[in-house]
Amino acid sequence: MNNRIIIVFTAFIILLSGCGASRISFNVLVPAVRTVPSEIKSIAIVNRSFPENKDANKLEGILTGEGFSQDTLYTQYVLRGLDESMRGSGRFSVVKASELYTGSGIGTLLPEAFSWETVDYLCDRYNTDALVALEAYDSDFVITGAAVGHDLLDLQARGLVTVNCGFRMYYPASRSILDEYMFKHLMNWGTGGLSVVAAADAIINRKRAIENASLEAGSLYGSRLTPDWIYISRDYFKRGKGNFDLAEGARMMQLNDWDKAIAALERAMQSDKRKVRGRAAHNLAVIYEILGDLYQAKEWTTVAWGQYRIRKSREYGYIMTLRIQEQDVIEYQIGK
Repeated sequence: MNNRIIIVFTAFIILLSGCGASRISFNVLVPAVRTVPSEIKSIAIVNRSFPENKDANKLEGILTGEGFSQDTLYTQYVLRGLDESMRGSGRFSVVKASELYTGSGIGTLLPEAFSWETVDYLCDRYNTDALVALEAYDSDFVITGAAVGHDLLDLQARGLVTVNCGFRMYYPASRSILDEYMFKHLMNWGTGGLSVVAAADAIINRKRAIENASLEAGSLYGSRLTPDWIYISRDYFKRGKGNFDLAEGARMMQLNDWDKAIAALERAMQSDKRKVRGRAAHNLAVIYEILGDLYQAKEWTTVAWGQYRIRKSREYGYIMTLRIQEQDVIEYQIGK
């Protein structure tokens, strides 16, 4: 497991109006969409998106202004994004196959599945447990707008890149296709130049924009098979009934000083005011979630809602129950 799987993160504050409430944001690890059996430790990835109908591909290249087999070059960025995403998870060892297989030639349609003889051959050759194949790919670039800046020589252009990808994941040991997924990835693009020639060149040369979108598409599919980080926000209380300990605890949360925040909030729990104790309990739940102690966080939501009727804590308790369930899934997916 690599350094990405770290429990404590820097949290950021977004102030909200009313009720002394604020919002703190941080990263959490969420389960993969598809659970890959724990026996799978190594994966070969292969490009199977080369067009079968070369004449049709050549005609498309003429009609769209793309070079012949340009999409075949862009698929290398898809595989690179997939490779980096899966390696970065620490869950799999990944090998890129050198073979290039033909597919349907249609970026929005998957071909018939590989024969198991082919899957066995590739997994045996690269000594892997499973195979992931990019089986469909297509890219498109559309100019969506252009404008002149404050200076007449400052020309701005905007575009939209569309990348269609289709993947299958094969597991030869059980003779099963573990995943079959077709998706569309969109990415906005913008550029400008200090001359008409520079701007025109940027518009015509959209190669880098499509490369970046293809890289992102591969990474997105990798995150479908491995747990991934997402950015979430939680409400917390920054004051209550003039209680200095609660206010201090909130300030320490803003500074990411969790030890001092916990100490101040535990003192606030000794207040003779019910609402102060409830808000302190809620804030402690948020801190323990940030620290990765989900069971402790759940306990504090129970205190905040069950004993002190803090409404925010009722829904928060449901969220923590779900996160605890997800944590069990994550531990299975990462082979812990």
